[in-house]
Amino acid sequence: MNAQDEWIEAAARVAKRLHDGQKDKAGMDYFEGHLTLVASLGKTWQEKVVGYLHDASEDTPHDVEQVLDLLEEEAQAVMEPSDKEEIAQALQLLNHHLAGDRKTYIRSIGGHSLARAVKLNDLTHNMDI
Repeated sequence: MNAQDEWIEAAARVAKRLHDGQKDKAGMDYFEGHLTLVASLGKTWQEKVVGYLHDASEDTPHDVEQVLDLLEEEAQAVMEPSDKEEIAQALQLLNHHLAGDRKTYIRSIGGHSLARAVKLNDLTHNMDI
């Protein structure tokens, strides 16, 4: 397994642990019913990692820095600083609690390619009734 796949697998394990017991709006397990599907729509390893973790700082008591610390701990590795910064920015932008209002939230995501790609994957899954 290459390093990128290891980050994806570690993100999946962290997401599964952080969202344990959570259900989506349809009553399905949140990890299996939502996060796994959003991650699977990712085209790059970063999109897959953020796909698994995109709701972690929004729906759990952990902030983005703590989520990334858990990711590195799970992977037993230190992420390249540029990758970590890109992923951190995307996770910050995807947390609607951190935006002043809906318009700012949408505009900010639109200006960040990684956050935008994951949000589109999230919306694609959310529209699948």
